[in-house]
Amino acid sequence: MSYARKYEEFQRRGAHVVGISVDPPDHNAAMVEKLALPFPLLCDPRGDLSRAYGVWDEQGRMAIPAIVLLDKTGTVRWLYAGRDFADRPEDQTLLRAIDEIGDEGQPRASAPELRVTAEEASHSIRREASAVSLEQLQPYYRGAYYATVALKQRLAGLGPEGRSAIRQVSAYQRMVHEQGEAVQQTLGMTRE
Repeated sequence: MSYARKYEEFQRRGAHVVGISVDPPDHNAAMVEKLALPFPLLCDPRGDLSRAYGVWDEQGRMAIPAIVLLDKTGTVRWLYAGRDFADRPEDQTLLRAIDEIGDEGQPRASAPELRVTAEEASHSIRREASAVSLEQLQPYYRGAYYATVALKQRLAGLGPEGRSAIRQVSAYQRMVHEQGEAVQQTLGMTRE
């Protein structure tokens, strides 16, 4: 499912989606354009918000890929912190979590507690990081997928431990496949 279709489904279920990155605003704007994202990418240049949610990687000086679902009061109701940059929950898991939260709580009356000026945002801790193009993501996901195919073949001969590992690799393989498909669909949309 493309990013746009996922976003439409989230909205249909009453969710409001934003992305948050330590990258500076110009990098985030390029990412929104490149991926044809239908939601904004906000800037957390010092990683304050990531630290507040416990998803900060001090060594990498960036947020651990995570999905945080808040209710209307701003209370964290569900948090998924990935083990690596490609680890994401399956779509159905995320949609179930959104449905479970539903329309609970009253909207917070006060403004967000973390504020960043444009000047602060332009001095992101990851200023030197360059964005990967959408076209570069295609061979990456293809390679990651075929690596999982080879890994599953090697694990098949390891008995019960191999079968257990194969289940984990299969889940990762599905996620890599879904992300690769989303990149393909998004590329198709941006070329139209």
